[in-house]
Amino acid sequence: MGWLVYLIVFALGGLGGWLLAKSRNPDTRVRELEAHLTDLQGKYDHYQDSVTQHFATSAQLTNALTTSFRELHQHVQQGAQSLCSDSKRHGSSNPANAFISLDAPRNGLGHAALLNDDSYLSSVEPPRDYATKKPSDKGTLDEDFGFRD
Repeated sequence: MGWLVYLIVFALGGLGGWLLAKSRNPDTRVRELEAHLTDLQGKYDHYQDSVTQHFATSAQLTNALTTSFRELHQHVQQGAQSLCSDSKRHGSSNPANAFISLDAPRNGLGHAALLNDDSYLSSVEPPRDYATKKPSDKGTLDEDFGFRD
């Protein structure tokens, strides 16, 4: 009969331990997941801040480069006008006239390559994805293409 008491106490202890472990385990697991989620949210926020900072810096550098390019273009254009403008050179042979103004509207430019003009584009032939051939030659889709008689 003594062993029955020991067995009952052992079973009650095991049941109590199991209930205690079952009740505490979800709390720690939830806390671990919340901590992990908070850590991931912090990393995501840091990443978003880094991306924002990167593109803000990129925009500033691009604007500075554009401004520098505009200043260089104006400097070279003014130099060409002051150094190359003489009475011996007229029209297109004068390098001072080769520069286009960056402030000029696109439709006022004299260069056909810079216009969105259909007449200019009509003289340009698109690239071909096939080789030219004589009418008597067999094309690549012919079933006898590549075979020699």
